[in-house]
Amino acid sequence: MKTIYHSTIIPHCTVKCSKVLSYLIICYSALCAFSCKAQIQQRFFESVCGKEKNMITWKEKTDNNIIFLTTSQNSEIHHYRLSPSCTTLSWQLTDSIKHTNLTVTLYNNNYYFKGVFNNRPYSKTVKSKGYPWYQNIAYSAGQTVNKNCIKYECFRPDNLELYVMQAERKATTVLFNNQKAYEIKVKLTGLLSHFWSCLYYFNAANHQFIGYKGVNGGPGTPETIIKAK
Repeated sequence: MKTIYHSTIIPHCTVKCSKVLSYLIICYSALCAFSCKAQIQQRFFESVCGKEKNMITWKEKTDNNIIFLTTSQNSEIHHYRLSPSCTTLSWQLTDSIKHTNLTVTLYNNNYYFKGVFNNRPYSKTVKSKGYPWYQNIAYSAGQTVNKNCIKYECFRPDNLELYVMQAERKATTVLFNNQKAYEIKVKLTGLLSHFWSCLYYFNAANHQFIGYKGVNGGPGTPETIIKAK
């Protein structure tokens, strides 16, 4: 939801403003500031992998056409700055247990890394592969769901390797968690496309992310299922 900022403009005049008017303006500005802060949207998801259950929280707001998205699961927190078209502008990964606080920024087709990763100083530059950067495809694919197939790039959070991915929408809607949904299959590209894929689900009416199915580990790892609460 876009945050709307109000402003009060008082023209020059020879008549002095009364104290009452001044107080009204101050109160109005305070109420507007409070209203803007209240525009933060929060969503919750449950992630189940075998016997393990975790809660995932999303917090989203828009300021000056920039989308600010924060996702958290256990000790891992991701901060994203997104353009109006939902491409990623910057990504910050923090994890208090793994002693990580790393920021990645895209500028002039280069990714600049700066911070601490797994308790070690980390700084490097990586050349973009020329595709849109969708670091959080669960958010971005919902906004581009009208396209049948897109290629994008993103970093794997555990090793910071850059991958080109493909997201392809199923032609017909499906039923997921009692909701009519679009199903989008995400997979690696090239020869790696045969080794891994996963499914994302988006509400057919508002295109919001509502779920996920995929195996996030080696052979024998249980399937992870995420559902909106």
